[in-house]
Amino acid sequence: MRSLQSGEVAELGYDMVLGNTFHLFLNPGHERIAALGGLHEFMAWRRPIITDSGGFQVFSLGHGTVADEIKGRRAQPGRHSRILEISEDGVRFRSYIDGSERFMGPETSMQIQAALGSDIALAFDECTPFHAGRDYTEASMHRTHRWLERCVAWHADNAPPGQVLFGIVQGGVERDLREASAAATVAAGTPGIAIGGSLGADKDQMREVVGWAIEALPDERPRHLLGIGDVDDIVYAVGAGIDSFDCATPTRMARHGTALVPDPRHRWRLDVRSPKNADSAEPLQSDCACEACTNHTRAYLHYLSRAGELTAVRLLTLHNLTFMKTLMTRLEEGIRSGTYDQVADEVLKAES
Repeated sequence: MRSLQSGEVAELGYDMVLGNTFHLFLNPGHERIAALGGLHEFMAWRRPIITDSGGFQVFSLGHGTVADEIKGRRAQPGRHSRILEISEDGVRFRSYIDGSERFMGPETSMQIQAALGSDIALAFDECTPFHAGRDYTEASMHRTHRWLERCVAWHADNAPPGQVLFGIVQGGVERDLREASAAATVAAGTPGIAIGGSLGADKDQMREVVGWAIEALPDERPRHLLGIGDVDDIVYAVGAGIDSFDCATPTRMARHGTALVPDPRHRWRLDVRSPKNADSAEPLQSDCACEACTNHTRAYLHYLSRAGELTAVRLLTLHNLTFMKTLMTRLEEGIRSGTYDQVADEVLKAES
C-alpha cells in the first residue's frame, strides 16, 4: 500500500491485504512487530490480513523475477547470488539489507506469520522456476509437500487463535505434477488452497496450468491464486473458480506512471507519461469516481509523474485500486445474478 494510508485502502472497499513475510522478517523483524501488537496494530489495518510464505522470495533470490525467467534472463554472478542453499531443512540466503546469512524453513515461516498475527498464513514452499527441468520440478514439488506436512504440524500446535493455514499447489507446467500436488495439498487438510509457482511462458499456458490445478481441487475450500493481476487473467480465473488474488501490479504500475483504464486494445493500460497526454484535458477515465479522475486531468498527472512528484504516485494508486475494486465488484455481481459470462464479455470488449 505504498503512498496510501491503511484507512484509505479500507475506504475503497478492500476487505483484505497481503503482508510480505520475507521482507517483514528482514525489516523491521517479526519480533518487533509482535511486541507492538501484531501486524494489524502495526499498520492500523482493522480487517483481515493474509501473509505469504516467503517461498516466492526464495525463488526470486535464486532465479530472478518472473519477468527475468520468461525473458530468458538467467541469474548472473553478483546479480541473483544471495541464495546459498535450498535443502530439506529450508533455505539459507544472504539478506539484501546487510548481507548477513539468514535461514528460513517451514517452521521459521510459520513462526514469523504467527508473530505477525495474520488471519491467513501460507505454507512454506519453493516456487520452481519455469526453466527448471522436469526432474528438478518434481523433486522440488515433493519437498514442498514435505514442508507442508511440517507447516501443518507446527501450525496445529502453535498458531495464534483464529489464524488459518492455506497449502500451496506447485508442479510447474507439468499436468500430472500439478494434479499430484493438488491431491497432496487437499489431503493435508488445510482450510484453503493457493495455486502458486511459475505458471508458464504466456497467458495461454498460464490458464491451462491453473485449470489443471482447479480441476483437482474441491469446491468447498477457498482457492487463492498467487501473483496474478492482469485484468483479462482475473476475468478468466474468476470464471474458472478462483476466489481471491494477490498481486502488486496495480500499485507497481502507478509508481511507474501507468493507469488502468477500460481499454483491452492496450492491455487496460494508459501511459500517463506519454507526450500525447501533456495537453490532454480528459480525465484518466470518464466514469471513475476516484480523486484522480474527478479533480484532475491527464495533463496534470502527466506533469506530476514526469516530474517525479509523490502526488502522482498517490493519485495513480488511488485510481488503479479503484479500478480493480470496481472490476471485482462487477464480476461478483455477475456471479450472483447468473450473468457472469455477459459481464466478462463486456469487460473484455470494453471501449475506453
